[in-house]
Amino acid sequence: MESNESKMVRFAEDEVILCQGSTEKALYKILHGKAVVYLNYGQEDEYIVGILSEQRCFGEFTLLCGKPSIYTVVAYSDILLLRIPEEDFDSFIRSNSSNAIDIMRNLANTVVTMNFNINLILEELEQSSKMEPEKIREISRRIPHYAPVSAEERPRFSIYG
Repeated sequence: MESNESKMVRFAEDEVILCQGSTEKALYKILHGKAVVYLNYGQEDEYIVGILSEQRCFGEFTLLCGKPSIYTVVAYSDILLLRIPEEDFDSFIRSNSSNAIDIMRNLANTVVTMNFNINLILEELEQSSKMEPEKIREISRRIPHYAPVSAEERPRFSIYG
């Protein structure tokens, strides 16, 4: 790594590693242990998106898109992670190119999950006349929150240069 900012970090079982809504621009790679990915962690409509094992990465959404994290990641067991901040990302990918595939798969799954959830919300809005107008406005406000970033907002990484 080019910077001294990348470092190994430990979390105990059930400890929150990354919170939904976080704007921390860092990628995490699991070196030892497992983590659970949740949507709406700690809320009535909480659900598990998946379980990540060793060598998997997370945190790429905020790092690459500049938008708040759409999920919460919790240590399933005691876990050791490599935390790669934005300024070390280029160097990390150059020296760990196999992780680029994992990151792309995570982003693709994120897009599919978000699209599915948005479609469910829109269907519910269309079919339900019982929904309170304030609830409809709240949902509508959340949809653009994760809209694609503009050219000005995109991080400028140069993994090929």
